[in-house]
Amino acid sequence: MNRIACRLHRLTPPALLLALGVVLFRPAIAAGDDSPWETDPYQLGQGLYFPQQGLRVGGYADLHYYDLDDEPRSASIDDLSLIVTKDFGSRWKLLSETDLSEAAIITRRGVSTSDATLEVERLYVDYYASSAATFRFGKFLTPVGQWNLIHADPLVWTVTRPLSTAAAFSTSANGAMMYGTRTLAQDDLDYTLYVDDTQAIGLATDADSAYGSYGRAGAINPLRNEFDRAAGGQTHYHWHDDQLTIGGSFVAYELRDPRKSYRLGGLDFDWTGSHVELSGEGVYRTPNGAQTPSEYGGYLQAVIPLPDQLFLVGRFEHFRNSTPNVTDNISTVGLNYRGVAGLVFRIERTHASHEYTGLPSGWFASVAVLF
Repeated sequence: MNRIACRLHRLTPPALLLALGVVLFRPAIAAGDDSPWETDPYQLGQGLYFPQQGLRVGGYADLHYYDLDDEPRSASIDDLSLIVTKDFGSRWKLLSETDLSEAAIITRRGVSTSDATLEVERLYVDYYASSAATFRFGKFLTPVGQWNLIHADPLVWTVTRPLSTAAAFSTSANGAMMYGTRTLAQDDLDYTLYVDDTQAIGLATDADSAYGSYGRAGAINPLRNEFDRAAGGQTHYHWHDDQLTIGGSFVAYELRDPRKSYRLGGLDFDWTGSHVELSGEGVYRTPNGAQTPSEYGGYLQAVIPLPDQLFLVGRFEHFRNSTPNVTDNISTVGLNYRGVAGLVFRIERTHASHEYTGLPSGWFASVAVLF
């Protein structure tokens, strides 16, 4: 996994109420220095941690700005996210994540909140059996590639998301998972096996857009990628203390709408050198039937550190859509500034060959903060 990025988690409405109650009523609860609700010193990006309770409250927010070709300028608060994790002893952990997406869209006409949506992105319980096996039950991010598992706006390098990390599969699953780490030849091998039965469980389902948030940035595509049922797995092998990570993913699934079955395979890698970080992902999706063509693509991304916590980011992506049956070539060049821990500023220019199918061309900028 990217050595600078890490995985994030979010909240459900009940967990949000719990978190707000803890924060708002803490003065009434804390009777002294030995109060069980005392917190560790707070640092931006680390969340508020109550060690005696095994409870951590955090989140993130981001503001996006769009100056797209042939489109009026606009801005949006894309995510207001809160995160709660709670340990129950040494083996059980609850994680809940709730996201208020499209909280506000700002144009010349004013501010609109009509598209605001409260979504439960993750809600699961982990049972730690050993370092080789942890069991997860609930709603979780689909283990395909690395970007989807990181996914949180302040932790990725660019404002825009590569199509190959979202357009061909559901970004979340409802079901059960087993994952763990084994040591091979002094290096670590991570594995994940999972099953999804959204049709039966229906836990916190949402409309999973095949093109992510690009619909509000000018792209037009009605496809949805919510699983009905699925089964898959993923492996990642880490060489030389994560200097090089190579992974593979596979999932067979049936979509809810349109109701079709697919098989998808993917490869990904991340290599960190002294002067550059290279990463990439690729996916290939085959339908069970000849009516729909295969869908495939991938990206290669380079990040070059500059002085004073400034980074130059470049990415090229090639993606073959199945509906409509066209190919997108997308190039992105941008700057990323991380001068303060937990706070990220980004600006980039993107050019897409088929803007109406996936990602529009133009300027993108954002400010994102981890709480």
